[in-house]
Amino acid sequence: MTQLAMAGDDWLSDNDIKRTKRAIANRKKAALACAKKLESAAEALNDFLRACRECNDESGDRVGREWDGRNIMIRDITEYAGWLDAVYGKEQQS
Repeated sequence: MTQLAMAGDDWLSDNDIKRTKRAIANRKKAALACAKKLESAAEALNDFLRACRECNDESGDRVGREWDGRNIMIRDITEYAGWLDAVYGKEQQS
């Protein structure tokens, strides 16, 4: 039987291994930068929502707070930033 495809670590050249390691390092760096920017965006959105509440008009989230898109977005952004930090920042914390 003839092997038609080369797969696995045995078939990777040194350049392929280096390229893969660089790509993984770049992904980690980008993920941590993204998490930091997402946290900043969530803080900015929270500040905006707080300012809307202070206006005491319909721009706040007094009615329908649980389904207000701003609250949902803050929650989702914070969750994803936490996930990125947990997955890609764990080596940095050790």
